[in-house]
Amino acid sequence: MKNVFIFDMDGVILDSEKIYLDMNQKWFHEMGFNLPIHIHQKYVGISAKIFWNFLKSEFNLPEEIDHYIQLEKEMKFNTLSSLELKPTIYLIEYLNFLKSKNYKIALASSSLRKNINLILNKLNITNYFDFIISGEEVTLGKPNPEIFLKVSQFFNCNINNCVVIEDSTNGIKAAKAANMFCIGFFNPNSGNQDLSLADIVIDNFKDKKIYEF
Repeated sequence: MKNVFIFDMDGVILDSEKIYLDMNQKWFHEMGFNLPIHIHQKYVGISAKIFWNFLKSEFNLPEEIDHYIQLEKEMKFNTLSSLELKPTIYLIEYLNFLKSKNYKIALASSSLRKNINLILNKLNITNYFDFIISGEEVTLGKPNPEIFLKVSQFFNCNINNCVVIEDSTNGIKAAKAANMFCIGFFNPNSGNQDLSLADIVIDNFKDKKIYEF
């Protein structure tokens, strides 16, 4: 029985990927290089270290990658703090449905804990989640399955009972590497993500398929 639902954050509960892409594209331009959008989008949902190692190699960046990762973290937090945020359409209705079934709900995001807390508070949905895990609490980021396996360990449940909801290729790869059922969430603002490994694909939280578990 599927009774643990694990949500990604960026691009799933909040349509934030375009916010981050626009922020980084402007920053890259200020640093004197341009990263084509179609290449940038391939790194959606992947660890910051992998992304910045690629950028440092590709564009001969002068500083160590930790310098850029820290700056990016600060920029994301400040950007999110300055914006009015709204949850993905029909998300609240779906969370209420899951709660009505007494299912467990988790959030497994590569983002920083303080960014997760900021977003959940702004969306007023913190109380829906029984467990939250951030990218800081795993050794290996997506597409490694560690973050999802830690959720199943927390609930002491079989991986067959877990459903992951992801919008990115790398997130879906992580879910399938964990041998969990995966709902691919098509978000056009997340770029040209390959959702083909997902067990089912939806483009909104009103889709009848996700109410049949």
